[in-house]
Amino acid sequence: MRVTDSLATAVEYPDTPAGAIVSVAWRIEGAGRVVGGLLPRGHPDGGTLGKRILRGERVWAAEMLPWEQEISAEMSLVEPGPPGSPARIIVHGPSGDIVGYLDQPGLPPGRLQRLTTGLSRDARQVRIRAGGRVWWVRATHLFGVRVMRDSGVLVYATRGLHAEFEPVADSLDMSVVLLTLASIPSSAYAPILGF
Repeated sequence: MRVTDSLATAVEYPDTPAGAIVSVAWRIEGAGRVVGGLLPRGHPDGGTLGKRILRGERVWAAEMLPWEQEISAEMSLVEPGPPGSPARIIVHGPSGDIVGYLDQPGLPPGRLQRLTTGLSRDARQVRIRAGGRVWWVRATHLFGVRVMRDSGVLVYATRGLHAEFEPVADSLDMSVVLLTLASIPSSAYAPILGF
């Protein structure tokens, strides 16, 4: 499945809560239109800190709730923390909610965590755990991203200006990967100096 950029508004997606701020939109071959956005703090469905959301035609709705960080229009992305303070993911599957967690295992706790891990590329991988699976989000080349599931199964990769889900990717893979990429800053997994 190929991912391409597209312009969209929340009005185009009837499942998107009113007042949601759409920050990214895709058109995915085989899955249709998908948007990632935010419900800031104070939104009726946003909760006390706000949350990131994913909605689309043929992906499962999902949301990411930060650990202790407020989401607003100005600070709209979720910074993944160490395992002791992960962001929470909820994927609304057809047979019930799937709860998961997003963190950076190599990230030590504390205020200087970004500075202390800045020299270690391995510390810049993001881990997602949900539904008995584990995904690893890593940077490749200058602007690329690869997502591996469980024991080395590639589910998503960018190739030049295109992004593709592998044939093994299912609805849970797509929901988790797209929610993560739409919700966290690229600096969370970007390699140092682009290599």
